Amino acid sequence: MDELRRVLVVDQSKVARSALAKHLREHFDVREEADGESAWQTLVLDSSIVAVVCAAALPRLSGLDLLARIRISKLRRICDIPFLLLVSGNETVDDRLRAQETGVTDFITRGMSRDEVLACINRLVNWEFATNLSNSQILPATIHHDRRLTPPEEKTHWEPLDETTLHAHLEASMLHLEARQGMVGVIAFGLDDAAHLSGLYGQKTLLTISKRLGKILHAKIGKDDRVGCDRHGRCVIITPGSSTASCLAFAQRVCRGLAQSHVTIGGSPLNFKVSAGIASLPADGPRDATQLLELAYDRLQRAQSGGGNCVISDETSEQDFSLTPDFLIKLERFCASGSSLAVGSLGKELMPLLRLLDREFDFRLPLETIEQRFEDRAKSEKVD
Repeated sequence: MDELRRVLVVDQSKVARSALAKHLREHFDVREEADGESAWQTLVLDSSIVAVVCAAALPRLSGLDLLARIRISKLRRICDIPFLLLVSGNETVDDRLRAQETGVTDFITRGMSRDEVLACINRLVNWEFATNLSNSQILPATIHHDRRLTPPEEKTHWEPLDETTLHAHLEASMLHLEARQGMVGVIAFGLDDAAHLSGLYGQKTLLTISKRLGKILHAKIGKDDRVGCDRHGRCVIITPGSSTASCLAFAQRVCRGLAQSHVTIGGSPLNFKVSAGIASLPADGPRDATQLLELAYDRLQRAQSGGGNCVISDETSEQDFSLTPDFLIKLERFCASGSSLAVGSLGKELMPLLRLLDREFDFRLPLETIEQRFEDRAKSEKVD
């Protein structure tokens, strides 16, 4: 029997925790905590947790303070984890806006039905990219295949918006910012290996892959959001009413989920890793629709240039990481300083460098395995 994924429920009321656990236990393994500090320790030590459902008012560490700690964590599985805030339903628009700005992914109203709660959480944690992308393997454009073998889902295919329509939707969203709580986000996704894939299999195949990614993203976004694909194989989400923090958490989940997927193209493994660039209002204003889109594309390019599988949301989110002689000397001394180093944490910090070297020299390193071993060691170091 498959092991159930785990959801962390945090509320000082045992009755409230039990009610949520009852809703979730058929589909998830539920871990309960009564205060924010205990919830944080549980989250750090338990890598099987896929989502947090949390009240705002908690002993020791409030729900929003817990969220702030989560979003600045250097552990990827923690910093982008879906965080659902338990609310009464009487909150003002400003209350919810402030919560979204700190990185709340969604809201669960107390008294919600079981089906509503499950639908809300499932939308955020079901990231089965490999299944969605390779129901029938993505075939190179040069291979002719029998269209009668196309899976049924492809016959009722979803069509992404084109560039013109996407631009028009963004303009309309910007004209009604007041109704959108003053916010609109643009997330541009791009396949890190796009040029290589296009060279091997042709631009048509790259656009097919982009369209499939857009279809997956379409199933994960809100009813007012729109997804489009451009002629360069990039996927763009326009999300009215979403804060930069919400866009960042969403994009990080997409990039992490794709990096862990196993997809083939023409029978060969596909290095399906993406990066994302984010632009938003009011954070990046004042800008018109064209400028906002270009800013998202520019940040996507920066993310890919820095080694890929990365998300950039502002001008300071890219680390100034230059390999100067001084840096190398300090690193050598640091590594020679003893065997009690937190090598797991150090390895995790060096993963962007490993990805860059792997990309530049085509080492074909098992990066996912390396990163997981670093993370496992880092967890044991924290326990010790």
